[in-house]
Amino acid sequence: MKKCIQGVKVELELIGDAEEILQRKATVGELSDITLVPAAIKISEYSKYFMPLDGLGFDEDSIYNYSSGIGSDGKLYNIDSSISWNGVLYNKKVFEEAGIEGIPRTNEEFFEVCKKIKAINKVPMAINYKNSWTMSTWIDTLPYAFNNKFEDEVILNSVNILEEGNGLYKSLNFIRTIVQEGYCEEDLLNYEWEQCKKDIKNGEVAMIFWNSNYKYQLEDIGMNVEDIGIFPLPEINEIIVYGDYRFGISKNTKYPEAAKTFFKFIFEDDRYADAVNILPISKNSDKSKNFLKEIQSFDIPVIIHDNIIDYGEDYININHEKYDSLRKLTGLNYTFVQEYIVSDNVEELSNDLNNRWNELKSKEMLN
Repeated sequence: MKKCIQGVKVELELIGDAEEILQRKATVGELSDITLVPAAIKISEYSKYFMPLDGLGFDEDSIYNYSSGIGSDGKLYNIDSSISWNGVLYNKKVFEEAGIEGIPRTNEEFFEVCKKIKAINKVPMAINYKNSWTMSTWIDTLPYAFNNKFEDEVILNSVNILEEGNGLYKSLNFIRTIVQEGYCEEDLLNYEWEQCKKDIKNGEVAMIFWNSNYKYQLEDIGMNVEDIGIFPLPEINEIIVYGDYRFGISKNTKYPEAAKTFFKFIFEDDRYADAVNILPISKNSDKSKNFLKEIQSFDIPVIIHDNIIDYGEDYININHEKYDSLRKLTGLNYTFVQEYIVSDNVEELSNDLNNRWNELKSKEMLN
């Protein structure tokens, strides 16, 4: 990079709860020159916080999920740092010790696997209850694997947000069963993320539902990558390939040209992906091509996230923005997941959520 721009010093900023901290920084106009994009920022707000990336060589023919970074004005404002899919990562040696042959394809088979693992005094599945990002995946990601038109259906039709048979219901009740049957870590409130990785590596925990790049984190702490397997959560209808954290250039940067040059430098030729040991976003990368071949072997339809987003003429997915707004107003977030999976009265919780959803949705439709 120093050969590209003379006199530039690059500083890496390490932060804790990235989402919360970045939201505050964005509000006061103090995002770093090159920054992770807070999930709370809407597509229609991209131009308010970020510089356009047009002209840097990123387009829909060269990178995955290109359209997800386009603002309401049709310009590109951010790109994914990686691609991945959410599945059940597992320690193959624990499966072998428990006498498990093959991967479970139904919920019944999955919970039978959990019983076998628990019988050898191992934790079947870590859920990382205390962490917002792990709890959020059960409402942000998994429901769409059961039905990728989930948002459209709950916005356009007169249905409850949480009712038996829909994607959200299936997702929440799957993880609730894990908790209620004692198939997860015992100390829900104090179990740490870093400890979880060590426990999977050492064979104390058998499984975790997380994104496929997680295996590289396990490899980084010394686990043999050949001992790590991954399979789709049972009974999903599709495997959806998502982008990982998104990066953009702050609109308030004092060094726009240097920031653009550095941004292009780190993301071209898979430099960023290689540096942090994750899958690249490049469609021409052999790693990405092999990744897609691997997940196609499960005989479940594979969908690229960009391909299920129905953008309008102004590049805004109206139903998604309505859904996202209503979801936040009704309190459908990671704390709801935490409450739901340990509650003794999920019927009351569900009814309260549905009542709030329908009331707010009626008001939204009148506006």
